[in-house]
Amino acid sequence: MMMNSPVHIRDEDNWDINSTTSDDINYYGKKPMDMKRGFSLKGRGGVVKRGRVSNIIPELAEDTMYGYVLSGRASLQVIVDEWIDEYKKDREKAVVDLIQFFVQCCGCRGKLNQMMFANMDKVKVIRKLTESFDEESGEYPLIQGGPLFKKFKSNLLEFIERLVRGCKHNIIYDEYMMDNVISWLLALSDSQVRAFRHTCTLIGMTLVTSLIDIAKMVQMDLENTERQLETELKKGQAKRAFAKVERLQTKQKELRSNLDGFLTDFMSQIFSGLFVHRYRDCRPEIRSICIQELGHWMKHLPSHFLKDQYLKYVGWTLHDRHPEVRLKSVLALQGLYMIEDFAQQLELFTARFKNRIVEMVHDKEENVAVQAVKLISFMLNSFDVLEDSDCEVVYQLVFANNRNISHAAGEFLHKKLLSEDLEEVLKEHRAQRHTRKIRETHLVLKELLRFFLENEVSEHGAYMVDSLWETVEVLRDWKSMTELLLSDELGELALNDEEEGALIEIMTCAIKRAAGEDPPPGRGKPRSRELNTKERRQLDSDRNSLTKHFIAELPELLSKFSTDDQKIVSLVEIPQYFQLEVYVEHRLNKFLELLLKYMHDIVMKHSDADVLRNCAFTYRYFINNELSIQTTAAVAFRQLIDELVTSFNSSMTEGLENESDEPQYKLYVDMKRLYAFYQAHDLTDLADVEKEISSIITKANQMQVQINDNITATAVMLMQAILSWALYRTNPSEPSKGELKKLRKSVVQLVQQCDELIQFGAPAVQKEAFITVCDMLIIFAPQLKQNQNYASLIVVPDRSVQIRLRDYVMTTVFADEEPAQFQDDDDDEVKTEILIEKRRVLASFGKLIAFNIIEMRLAAPIFAQYVKSFQDYGDIVKAMMSKARELNRTKCMRTQLLSLEQLFEELRDQNEGRIDRSSEEWTKIKDLAHRFALMAGVDNYKSRQAVVTFHREGIIYCLLRNGPPDGSPPSNLVFFDILAETTFKLMDIDKKGPKGLLAFLEEQLMKEGEIPEDEIEWGPLRTYRTALVGNTTEAYNNMYYGALPTKRKMMGSPMTLVDVKRAREDYGIDTWQSGSGNYVQ
Repeated sequence: MMMNSPVHIRDEDNWDINSTTSDDINYYGKKPMDMKRGFSLKGRGGVVKRGRVSNIIPELAEDTMYGYVLSGRASLQVIVDEWIDEYKKDREKAVVDLIQFFVQCCGCRGKLNQMMFANMDKVKVIRKLTESFDEESGEYPLIQGGPLFKKFKSNLLEFIERLVRGCKHNIIYDEYMMDNVISWLLALSDSQVRAFRHTCTLIGMTLVTSLIDIAKMVQMDLENTERQLETELKKGQAKRAFAKVERLQTKQKELRSNLDGFLTDFMSQIFSGLFVHRYRDCRPEIRSICIQELGHWMKHLPSHFLKDQYLKYVGWTLHDRHPEVRLKSVLALQGLYMIEDFAQQLELFTARFKNRIVEMVHDKEENVAVQAVKLISFMLNSFDVLEDSDCEVVYQLVFANNRNISHAAGEFLHKKLLSEDLEEVLKEHRAQRHTRKIRETHLVLKELLRFFLENEVSEHGAYMVDSLWETVEVLRDWKSMTELLLSDELGELALNDEEEGALIEIMTCAIKRAAGEDPPPGRGKPRSRELNTKERRQLDSDRNSLTKHFIAELPELLSKFSTDDQKIVSLVEIPQYFQLEVYVEHRLNKFLELLLKYMHDIVMKHSDADVLRNCAFTYRYFINNELSIQTTAAVAFRQLIDELVTSFNSSMTEGLENESDEPQYKLYVDMKRLYAFYQAHDLTDLADVEKEISSIITKANQMQVQINDNITATAVMLMQAILSWALYRTNPSEPSKGELKKLRKSVVQLVQQCDELIQFGAPAVQKEAFITVCDMLIIFAPQLKQNQNYASLIVVPDRSVQIRLRDYVMTTVFADEEPAQFQDDDDDEVKTEILIEKRRVLASFGKLIAFNIIEMRLAAPIFAQYVKSFQDYGDIVKAMMSKARELNRTKCMRTQLLSLEQLFEELRDQNEGRIDRSSEEWTKIKDLAHRFALMAGVDNYKSRQAVVTFHREGIIYCLLRNGPPDGSPPSNLVFFDILAETTFKLMDIDKKGPKGLLAFLEEQLMKEGEIPEDEIEWGPLRTYRTALVGNTTEAYNNMYYGALPTKRKMMGSPMTLVDVKRAREDYGIDTWQSGSGNYVQ
């Protein structure tokens, strides 16, 4: 096996020199040295052409250490052993081979021989080696992809570790091998070439890590020797073995010399000569290696490295701009803070950098934030340095949208709040083990409720439960929860009214989580795969457990809290997560009947919409199954519906004939109850109810009687539900023509009635009428043509209806002033509710755009609000424009152009025909135009026609006149400034081609006659024309023609745009011009 020396290139081989790349610039700000270009290698096979680094030359790599490490074809231990044998024969040649191996690992094709090693300065040698890099690629083995390089890094690190371990007895102490290796690694790591810096930094850091392992073994041998020597010296003169003492003293001296004189010196040299420079390298991967290995050194050799003079580097890199470096810093600190014995050494560092660590829980990079939270959790173990304000920062992350961050914060909360703070309380109660366990569970729940209520996010119980689900076992303790809610003998642990409500909400959220409900919004995607057998078994076990418990306990809970809306709304939802088979298997029908009885009473007592809706869906859950309990539930449900209908019929007579508040309120409540059940059940067999509801809407429109606004709004919602169920019940394959005719008549009548209510109704009625019209137009949209049997049901609104819908959105959602009744209201909850309702209205209109039901151009005033109302409605408007673009890109951009024109004319009218081009309002319109252009998409080819149309019509609008040209600028000429904001989306051919926009502009300008070039009024035209001419190949050449060292420049041939961009990347023009900061790239 030819491994002892690299392949030698014959003297007649000719090497041409390559240049370096911009990636090779280090933090010193040095420019790459001026080098010749071109590369060729003449060998036995003729000329080997230059290529990528991945195209390894077989003769160069096959029988070298690099070739075997790269391919993994031979045992690394065998390679190390052969190198050691070679070193013992000729140490200079062996060291040259090793340095050559390092050079090849960097991807360099140059060769180092013994003459160069012995006689040439390292800087000159490295400069010559630098000339042998591939000029067409910035890749090298450490970052090269593909199967060949997949295990290169791990093989390289293992080789270094085995090499150091193989030399641990004498070679590393011979003052030759390590001195030369370290000096060459330091020189190579200080090169301008990134491949040298990256690879040699990794090798140097790994070398120290391996030396630490040797140092630990030497330290252990030294301690054993000293212990043996001490034992021997304690013996008396007669029993003492003087030869052994002398041998032990000699060994002790040798080991101490190796440890303090050699190993420590080697590590110090690499630290001061390599780490100190490379930890602030311009490349983040090099900085990451330094910090990662430093953390390893401090953890495994704390006697030398766990000092402030080394810790400060980790603290400084906590502020690094690159997330990977910050992550390595945090991970390095985790390894230190998890060891309690390091508390004293880390005291000063903690005091200096604690605030920064706490800040990092809000890092924009998810992994960094998660690990920062875990680091703070480690600090809790034995470092009493966290103040309450620091803990509060982490507590709030329990409610964060990010799943990983919130789970890490949940672990911290459990460790700090639910474990440590309760230990002192539990010490005061010396009860029996069983009693103490129950009390501990109750205390944990009590503390959890306190935290939940104090954080002012009590409406987000699902987020807290999801964060704590894996760590807080008490969330699955259904028995303890119900004991706290039902027991009257808890003493100081008894819950007040607010705590009871919070516990019921948390318990309900925990039940949903145990039953397999999807995580709350923002915490991950809904389950899109089938559960495996183990997950299914666990889910069934959890559901079975909660079902067995709550089947008996829930009726009692419903009875106790039956009059409290806020508590009962969650309790009546719990049965929807039962395993109904438990009722049958354990013959628990008596509990089912009791549950249905209490639910019946709750429906008849309550008027809250959420309570009624949850009851309706719980009834549906019990009815929609094939178990024997279905009959019991269906009978109870039918009895309830009959009672509701009877009450409604009675209220209809009294409520409409009597204008007093009490009868109308009773009618309103009965309608709310019916509407709640219509949402969950098909009740179209109640024909009388449909007639009565229709009559209410008719009378409200005709103003025959004074009807309460809430009654009218509920009637509109009820009618929509009735007609939706009517469509659902039709037979898609053979629908009855009579049913379809009747249904269409009812739908058209409802749309017309709602259109009138939008115009003349009260605000509450207008909103529900608007949403109903939008929903009905979507349900009975032209998409029904997919089934020809439903073609007759299609309802298409005329243009006047479309305009009224649009105008309602503009006046309701985008009105500058709030309604009078809310102007003096400082309640944030009320304002939030108003905002939610406005977003609901806007979203309903957005669906009409998305389904192409109304004309897209009518949405122009809404598109115009994108920037102005971005904080409250930006997401909805953006989604609306995205859907419009999917329907037709050209129409979408025409609509956006129209919105810009409307804003322009509005601003001009406000300023009496003049436009202040420096005003904030004008800047906002330009910003909106820029955003519209960005929304066209990253693929300019797909949006090409739409963008060109946008500019053509925009040019026509800018030059539009009411009469013949009179020498003055057109009134819309300033609009060219807005068009100029979108020219970056145009392709060059569409700007300057024969049929491009520049030609089109000149054609339109011919109608204007001669245009003065120096008049300020025509400035926007010149700005737009410059935008069309600029940013082309000629512009790039003019800007950088003298700055790029390329062959084309020397030959005098023009550069293409691709050449310029490539040269900018290859030679780092941006880097040279931006300064020489440590992190400039």
